[in-house]
Formats: sequence, C-alpha cells, structure tokens
Amino acid sequence: MFLEKARWPLIAAAIAGLLLSACAPTSTGTGSPTPGTSASASASPVSKVLRMARNAEPFSPFVPWQIDDNPALFISVNVYDTLLRTTKDGTSVEAGLATKWESSADGLTWTFTLKDGVKFSDGSAMKASDVKASLDMARAGEKSAWKDVYVAIKEVSAPDDKTVKIALKQPYAPLLSVLAMFSSAVLPEAMAKATDTKDYDNTLAWKTKGTGAYYSEGWKKGDPIILKRNTNYWRGTPALDEVRIEYIPDDNTRVLKLQGGETDVVDFVPFSQIAALNTQPNVKAQTFTIQQTAFVGFNTSKPPLNDVKVRQALNYATDKEAIIKNVYFGQAKVMNSPIPQGTYWDKNLVGYPYDLEKAKALMASSSGAAGFKMDMQVRSGNTNMANTAVILKDAWAKLGVTVDIQTLDTAVVRTNYRAGDYMSTTQAWTNDMNDPTEIVNYAMRGGASPFAYWTRYNNPDLNDKITKADLEQDATKRAALYAEIQKIYSDAAPIAPIAYLGATAGWRSNVDGFFIDGLSYYRFEDVKFNK
Repeated sequence: MFLEKARWPLIAAAIAGLLLSACAPTSTGTGSPTPGTSASASASPVSKVLRMARNAEPFSPFVPWQIDDNPALFISVNVYDTLLRTTKDGTSVEAGLATKWESSADGLTWTFTLKDGVKFSDGSAMKASDVKASLDMARAGEKSAWKDVYVAIKEVSAPDDKTVKIALKQPYAPLLSVLAMFSSAVLPEAMAKATDTKDYDNTLAWKTKGTGAYYSEGWKKGDPIILKRNTNYWRGTPALDEVRIEYIPDDNTRVLKLQGGETDVVDFVPFSQIAALNTQPNVKAQTFTIQQTAFVGFNTSKPPLNDVKVRQALNYATDKEAIIKNVYFGQAKVMNSPIPQGTYWDKNLVGYPYDLEKAKALMASSSGAAGFKMDMQVRSGNTNMANTAVILKDAWAKLGVTVDIQTLDTAVVRTNYRAGDYMSTTQAWTNDMNDPTEIVNYAMRGGASPFAYWTRYNNPDLNDKITKADLEQDATKRAALYAEIQKIYSDAAPIAPIAYLGATAGWRSNVDGFFIDGLSYYRFEDVKFNK
C-alpha cells in the first residue's frame, strides 16, 4: 500500500488543537474502569481497553475494495476476513474463511469450501452469496480501487451456502494471494452491493459488519476510532473489550505518550529511538521485518523531470548509504529495485549506486543543465522523511538543483500529488500481498489512476509486459518477466529508490501479543494485557 502519513483532508491547525487536548491521560486502559463508572464500583467488570496512538488517520471509507491508504487498511484487517490469509511472515497463504480450496485440472476453476458457523458481527450467518457479492464488488464495483488485481476472474458463483466457485479467463498464478489481500474481504451481500450506491454516504462508510475480531459502530474524522469486541468471532472471543485508536501525526509526541503511560501502543517509532526505549522501564520497542520501501517520487510530466537523464542524474547523486546511516541509524538496506524484497524481487539488479561524477555528466547533457528549482513536498511530523529531504537537498545542489522543501499536512500532500501539483515528494510503499502483481500495477502501470505511483510515467510497452506477467502461470517465466519489468522501470527512473525498511512500534510491557506481520498488518485479536 502507498504509505501516507495522514492522507486525507484535515487542516494542520485543527489537528494541532485536537492533539493538544488528546494528550491528557485517558480513563481507559488495563485495570481502568469503563468510561462513566467510578473506580469504587468494584462490582462492575473491568473493561480491557487497549489505547493506541497511530501516526495517521484513515481517509478511505471502511470498505475493503475502496481502501487506498494504510490507516484504513489496518482497521479493515481487524473487522473483516478474507477466504485466505497471508501467513505472519508475509510469504504464503493459509486458511481464512475457507477451509479447503482446490483447482480444476486446467487451472480455470477454483472451488472454495467455507468454514462452518461463521457469523457477521450482528449475529447473522455468513453464506457463499456474501462472498460472491463482495468479490464481484472488488473486481467490478464502480468505486473499487483494486480492479486490476482481479483481471483474470471471469465469474464468481455460489452454488450453495458453503461453496464458492471462481472461474478464470485463463490460469492465474497470483489468485490465492489476491484472495488473501485485504480488498477481498467479505461483507454481507446487501451491504456489499450498497457500497457503490449514492445512498452509501460518509456515515455508513465508517460502520462495519464483518466477520473479524472487532467492529466499528461509526467514526467521525478527528475523533478516535473505537473498535469493539465481536462476540460472534469465529476464532473465539478476543481478550480485549475495546481498542481505542487516536491519531497523533508527530513521531516524538507519540513516543512521549507511550513513555508517560498515556497510551499502550504506538507505531512508526523513529529508528533513532528504538534502542533507547528498550532501556526504559515498562516499555518495549522493536523493528519488524516487512516488505517496505522508501523513495522519492518525481512528477515526470513537469519539465525538466520529463527528461529521463535528469531523473537518472538525481538517482546517481543519491547517497543511499548516507541516508541509511544518518536517517535510519543503519536499520535499513539499500533499495536496488523498485519493488520490495519479496517474491520475484530481483536481487541482482544494479539500480543506481552513488556516482556523483556520472550524475553530473548526465545532468550536463540534459534539459536541466542550466539548473532548476524543484519543490519536495514532505508530510509534517514524519521525522524520517524530513531528514531524508534535508540530505537530498544538499546532495542534489551539487547538480545545480535547488530543492525547496515544503512541509505540508499529509492531506495536502496527497491532494497535490493526485492532482499532479508537485515536482517531487518523499514516499513509501508496503506490499499487501505476497506476489508482485499488486505493486507493479500500482507503481509501474501508467495511463490511468494511480498513474504509476502518481508519477505520470506511462510506458505502453511496459504496461503490456505487466499484463503478461500477471497472467503467466509458469514460475520461471514469471520470474524472468518481472526481472525485465523491474529493469525497464528502474532505467526510466520515475522514482529515486532509497531504502528497504522495517516497521517500528513500541508498547507498554503489560501488553502481550502485539506483532506486525510481513505485510505490515497487525491484528488486535492476538493482543492481551498480561496483568
């Protein structure tokens, strides 16, 4: 998923006011009474409420196939389920709502048998017709953001309440990975179909009715999100009664709230603070291995960034090792390819090693030879992106490029790059499935939204190769196709790859089971308080 720190519309001043008021200790947490009760009311059960401070607020509605931001995605995997799940290491799939799946001899029909007794959070039974309706909306709904990954599906049918059949146009290697992706989650049939209607307004968009461990009764932007325990959850009742998620965009503020006991879990802990946090009492912090990248995106429609030599020059002038040392404190790896270190990642791709002289020669023979000014839009509160921008400003000045760092609210950054109103911006991506089909379609396919990472890069020949790789069944041939795709995109340089990153988080020592998996998901169903 295209990582955006707070990608939707909130004005910075309004956020600041909300966050100041949110810094007071809450009345919830382990061993705390439920809101509205007193500590002396010992006859009442103690509510187990996990408090989390996240770095970003959702912008997409809580509709799986309409989600286009990580904050909403993280909510989705806690309230909805899919036929299959990605394993914790992010490299394979395992049973989810389906207990068995098998393919026909020709690979054109897949049959899934559903688990018995699964209910939605309102107590209604989940049936195969719900799965069919949800997958139909994901692959063909007007508002679906993920139609490309379902391109091989011809038809979904539900011959009975326990069976789902998926007919393919041709054998499709990524199918099981696609069905484990968050966008393939299951909603009740009527609700799924309603998500494309005009009547499905912003109020309905934040209410959930899934088979996941928790559910949302609704949400208003600027407020914390409250996830409530789903007593009908098919894996068993979660240990937590409630998860309360507030949105604090500033990295250091989140860490201070954790240290002060005002929250139980925080995400996106600056790499510089991981070691120090682990020396403090009652706090733990960790970097989890995930398939994530950090890079700078260029708007290839803006001169002189429409000149490939300019983009290549900027790449060669990027000292990735220096950024990893000074920004990520050595806790990252040089990014050699435009895709993360997952399936079909080409570890042998040379990419852009630091070579200032080569960069200068390329720039001298380009349309940017006389020098130019370039904005770099950076999300406010993101320490790593801010520090990276400062290093690049100094490095690219050696090429005659004046970088104007613009620190903006994330909602503004998102609006700008979607509209093409930017020249460069710091970005990140995390894989959402253990197959490259998602990222190559999102990051490299041009011509339509999301315009190859919103860079406006468009190579029709590359688009055709992406389609061919998506549909190729032979693993060896797929590997060769994806290696070629990575090389073509790398040479075109619509982005400046920087680093492969892990995901960082911190939590109070009385929290057990918090884990970020290989695709950056965390599910609160596994979390509990140990005292």
